[in-house]
Amino acid sequence: MSCWTQKPVTTITSNPDKERNRRSLARLLGTHFWPHRNWFIGGTLFAVITSISAVGYAGVLAYVGNAIQCQLEGGTGDACAYVQDASRRVGLGNGGDWIWLGIYAIIALTAVRALSMYGMNMLNNTGVQRGLVSIQSVQFDALTDGDYARVSGDNSGGFVSRFINDVNAIRDAALRFANNFTKSVVTIIGVLAVLIVVDWQLALIILVVYPLALGPVIVLGNSIRARSKKAQQQIGEVTALVSEGLQSARVVKAFGLEDYQKERGKTGFAERSRLFLRVLSQRAAVDPVLEVVGGIAIAALLGFVSYRIAAGTNTLGDLLAIIALIGIASPEVRALGSITAVAQEGAAAADRVYDIIEAPATVSDKPGAISITDAKGQIAFDDVHFSYPDGTEALKGLSLATEPGETVAIVGPSGAGKSTIFNLILRLYDATSGQVKVEGHDVRDLNSNSLRAATALVSQDTALFDDTVASNIALGRLGADAADIEAAARAANAH
Repeated sequence: MSCWTQKPVTTITSNPDKERNRRSLARLLGTHFWPHRNWFIGGTLFAVITSISAVGYAGVLAYVGNAIQCQLEGGTGDACAYVQDASRRVGLGNGGDWIWLGIYAIIALTAVRALSMYGMNMLNNTGVQRGLVSIQSVQFDALTDGDYARVSGDNSGGFVSRFINDVNAIRDAALRFANNFTKSVVTIIGVLAVLIVVDWQLALIILVVYPLALGPVIVLGNSIRARSKKAQQQIGEVTALVSEGLQSARVVKAFGLEDYQKERGKTGFAERSRLFLRVLSQRAAVDPVLEVVGGIAIAALLGFVSYRIAAGTNTLGDLLAIIALIGIASPEVRALGSITAVAQEGAAAADRVYDIIEAPATVSDKPGAISITDAKGQIAFDDVHFSYPDGTEALKGLSLATEPGETVAIVGPSGAGKSTIFNLILRLYDATSGQVKVEGHDVRDLNSNSLRAATALVSQDTALFDDTVASNIALGRLGADAADIEAAARAANAH
């Protein structure tokens, strides 16, 4: 008789947060940066020119090195054959001419590389900035059109952080990718192509050694993404702390809360510093990993080439070209490695940006909502109950009715629901149960814009927008002319 034991099945699942961040970043790039692709296409062309001119240095040094070796060897040897063949192809007389031509070529390549780098940076920066304008505009639209319940419930620092710090993280990721990815990839491909021409065995060493660095870099990048999201959230909390300190300065002074606030500040700033140091420590580890791998590759290459030169297989020109190629490729490999870390930070920021853009609306107009055209002032509450999202009950079975021309005062202690009543009339919230009616219509059947246009708010809280006094007065009726604004100011004793 035989028996068997079924081994447990191991299911490999992906990290949902990681996948969500990637999708958010991909959507962000496709929606807000793709429409400005012409700028990036231009930047990519300049990046290719930059890369080709960099690799061109190695070719020039190979010619110059062989010309020098030819002169040292008295006009004989493989280096001389190389120089003489090249001289015949371009119509030059001797190796000495090649040395001067190399000098002129290096100057020309330097000028081309400098101009192409400027063009690459300007075009890519323009494309990125236009994409950021689109992102922040959509964010602000979502915040302005979003539910009052969410805007009033969340701390303002969190929103400010998403507008500034998260968008800056996206900017850094987009710029690093646009400026470095194409340039680095084309440069590395060009370096490998030249190495294959010079000595295919050298190219094989590069292809074996450098990919070994990808594993640690990817692991570091994933860790950076998770910690970066926590750090970005902490920035929002610190921003909220500073905002509260400014807005509540009178309360802080009146109740002697200075020491309490200062301690809160120290704690918040220390936590922000701790989280950022954890992100920076892992980001800083990327370059050393690549540096170690690069050092091993350089040592192996130089040792191999020195052996080949001693054996007569390679020339001085080959050595100079290889040294130049290593110097050109090493920073590009490091740049590609750092892109992984920055992209993870950008992905985490993109996810937080979509938290604002895609926040579901709980208050919205029905299709075919009724517009108020002639408001009289009839308002009614019919057995209205209301609780805030945190479960706090503000109104319980409220019923009242007002007729046009009546003046109604609602009094009660703080938290009794006075402000809630007004918010329900404006439909900033929806009642949990019961009906709120204006002009005989349930406010949920009315067009919100027409409802609010028929209502005037005189608040005890002063709100001044960052504009002129006249523009602030005109906000009460958009489109008012100068005479109307002046009349309103005089009526309010503000002229």
